[in-house]
Amino acid sequence: MARAIRRYYYGSKRLSLRAAYEMMMLEDYVGHNGEFDSDAPTWSQFRHYYYDKGYHKNPQKVIAREGLTKYQRDHRPAWGSSAGWRPQPGSYQMDATQADIYLVSRKDRSIVVGRPYIYMAVDTATHLIAGVYVGFDCDETAVMACIAQATMDKVEYCARYGIEITPEQWPSVGMPTEIITDQGREFLGPRMSELCRRYGLEVLTLPPFRPDQKGCVEKSIDLLQQRYKPLLRGKGVIEDDAQERWATDYRTQAVLDLDDFTRIVIHSVLYLNSGRLVDGKTPAKRWLEISPRLMTVDMEELHIQTLPRDTAKLTRKGIRVNRMWYGPDDATGLIIGDSYTIAYNPADLRRIHIILADGICPCHAVEIGQPLSVCEVDAAHEAAKKSRGVARAKETASSIAATQAIRAIIEHADEHKEPIRQVDGNTIKHDQITERGRLT
Repeated sequence: MARAIRRYYYGSKRLSLRAAYEMMMLEDYVGHNGEFDSDAPTWSQFRHYYYDKGYHKNPQKVIAREGLTKYQRDHRPAWGSSAGWRPQPGSYQMDATQADIYLVSRKDRSIVVGRPYIYMAVDTATHLIAGVYVGFDCDETAVMACIAQATMDKVEYCARYGIEITPEQWPSVGMPTEIITDQGREFLGPRMSELCRRYGLEVLTLPPFRPDQKGCVEKSIDLLQQRYKPLLRGKGVIEDDAQERWATDYRTQAVLDLDDFTRIVIHSVLYLNSGRLVDGKTPAKRWLEISPRLMTVDMEELHIQTLPRDTAKLTRKGIRVNRMWYGPDDATGLIIGDSYTIAYNPADLRRIHIILADGICPCHAVEIGQPLSVCEVDAAHEAAKKSRGVARAKETASSIAATQAIRAIIEHADEHKEPIRQVDGNTIKHDQITERGRLT
């Protein structure tokens, strides 16, 4: 029976326990005449043996049937607690998730631009949400933006969205000394390495499939979504039946744009930081009671450092980036026809920066005045492409109608054609005068 359990039940084919019993009977207890041997165990005996020997508790069961990845992620024992892993504030756990909500474009609210991503940086010692990023990027750019937001003054950040707070409600200001995260590619890219070298930031990468080792940020993301999802049902929030037959198309319910959703996330973060109690105190109060280990940095330098890079050529019309034209604020030292490295914010394309050897040259967009992200610009471009396609179809139909009318006129003239008599210049002038008289 032990051999049958290990051979048939502990296998990638995932046979049921009853199927494993039947395979054992077929292999060991069925004679040539097709009858069972007298000493064949019953199904009850086989099942009793399975539970009595503890095979149902053996980790090898999950590893063999579901794989090592499934075991490490969902069944591996987790000991201790992440609280108090670091004694001082300044060591942030980072992770990301795709929000369960569809958003519309800030430029045209009839265009659905998809689901945003939320990146969070949570302090290990106090459980304070130190930084958050809400946008459509899910790469190194989003990680850098989250770190920059965690470093900046939160009063100024909230004021951008019309939210007034006090420094005590969100007290984390400064560059962390350590980032704890998983082995996601966006946390291990070249720009992240450059940031670490520039500011002495350390990145601690955890083993794969061990979310329990960064439980602070995992739980914070869960609490954040539990906070806003019940209030936004029917406004684009995705429910559990999203993939089922006859389920509602939640994209048609979208009403919030990126700025609206960011304000909702900020209010949720403020509650989790200065309203929620953790061991009798709010995370913000615990932060203020302990001296944090943070670095003071130049925010303008950090902002440029965290922006994604691209290469573009300067022409007489300006610089073409992300399907938009930009004009330099000061063209001194720039040469038309040369290519330059530019830095831009994917969430706000109103301005870009030309990276020069001796400084930075800001450029302004010549086509837009409101904040637009790359995703929104792409969506508007696709909508305009469809409109142009409809207009071209109308143009073609109009051209064909004109051609048909012209051909009908020609055919009518051919039907009434008569032989042309011999003419000269004087005759043509005389006939023209006569024709004018008929027209009047």
